Amino acid sequence: MYVLVTGAAGKVGSCVFRGLTERHRVRVMDRVAIAGVGDQVTGDLGDFATVCRAVRGVDAVIHIGGNPGEKPWPEIRNNNYVGCCHVFEAARELGVQRVAFASRAGLLSAYPAGVQRTVDMLPRPRSLYDNSKVFGESLCSMYAARFDMQTVSVRIGNFNPERDQPEHPHHLSHGDCVRAFEQAITHPVKGFQIVFGVSDSNWPLYDLDHGKKAIGYAPKDFAIVPERGRDRPETPEQELPRPAHQLGRVLITGASGRVGSVLARELGSSYGIRGLDRVANLEIEDMVVGDVTDSEVCRQSVRDVDAIIHLAGVADGSSSWHEVLENNFDGMVQIMDAAIEAGVPRFAFASRAGILGPYPRNLQRTVEMYPRPESYYTISKIFGEGLGHMYHTRHGLEFVSVRIGNFKLERDLPEHPHQLSHTDCVRVFEAAITSPGVNYEVVFGVSDSDWPLYDLEHGRRAIGYEPANRSVVPKAKRQ
Repeated sequence: MYVLVTGAAGKVGSCVFRGLTERHRVRVMDRVAIAGVGDQVTGDLGDFATVCRAVRGVDAVIHIGGNPGEKPWPEIRNNNYVGCCHVFEAARELGVQRVAFASRAGLLSAYPAGVQRTVDMLPRPRSLYDNSKVFGESLCSMYAARFDMQTVSVRIGNFNPERDQPEHPHHLSHGDCVRAFEQAITHPVKGFQIVFGVSDSNWPLYDLDHGKKAIGYAPKDFAIVPERGRDRPETPEQELPRPAHQLGRVLITGASGRVGSVLARELGSSYGIRGLDRVANLEIEDMVVGDVTDSEVCRQSVRDVDAIIHLAGVADGSSSWHEVLENNFDGMVQIMDAAIEAGVPRFAFASRAGILGPYPRNLQRTVEMYPRPESYYTISKIFGEGLGHMYHTRHGLEFVSVRIGNFKLERDLPEHPHQLSHTDCVRVFEAAITSPGVNYEVVFGVSDSDWPLYDLEHGRRAIGYEPANRSVVPKAKRQ
């Protein structure tokens, strides 16, 4: 097999490509030249033409390249977000059907130490780097679903070039590292799979059986962890309830849009409303006309507000990557940075119920389900939820993601469980910004229905959202 390894000059990349050369033809890519390697492309992942040159002609891609650890948004945006998207898009354009992505086992580090990690647990990102791994997994899911590619996310544990043998269940030995990625590109798979890239251990902190079934990854190295070495404090996300806030002024971004205009009109009788949009909403007296991607506009908009309802961004599943990147990714970072700088305590984010769309129609959607995005737009909603978790963890921001269903100005009452009436739209977002005791929550923004396709009980418990409207769906239309 002819394999491209990106990030081949790094710790993991160098181990993988050198291990694969014993059995495969390997091309490497990195920003720096690697001495003694003939088949290599030197350049930046942010340059699409360079990425295409690296991908052209290979049978599979192992994507490890990108910035590790803490980096500011402009730098990590280019290398971990734009670069990652370039790799997948180049593979699609050039007919490469197999991509293995280097993710991170640490996406689940927020869970208690005594709970075994499984691949269906929701990631809990704590940094832009963590969130870039969630982003890469979202691309894996989307490209598998839309373009029939075979994609595997290998969630790597702790890898140390100077320590070959594992001493803890988080560790990944050199030999197992090569084995995991080789299996990820050679074993028959259908669609998208997630596996843990860790060595075996007598403390089964990670579910390795799934990796054996999914891609045939059977680690050969084994960590022996004494019982006393397992007694580190558990760090579950259990926090003290927060008191209710006295809301005076609420900022609504995207205030001239469909949802924003309804919220501004109805909430305006109870709260002072400030709007932010590219075009003015003439019904809002306190209106900032500008772009959410402009940091100074965001700073101006968040001054003296008690809560933010963030709706701004492109809302079309057919939008291009560049449109979504600028409006939904950059805009989310700018408005959240401004919120933290201004000390805004509560942030409600308009996500999308459709990120669970590919699940079977007879299966009730819950907020614990792993998202299955099918467009860059839905991927941006997963990014927003992850960013909210990061800012909550780091800065104490109270964050509620409202996964909105189908909302139409011309239809007030719901006719399907996907739909959100005007009244319930106002109710769910008002609950999201006023409910006491909120830390980080995800709820469904849909009306009630006699076909309970969405779990509304969680929203009732989490923020007190009680829908007023209910759809009645004939059984013949539920198929």
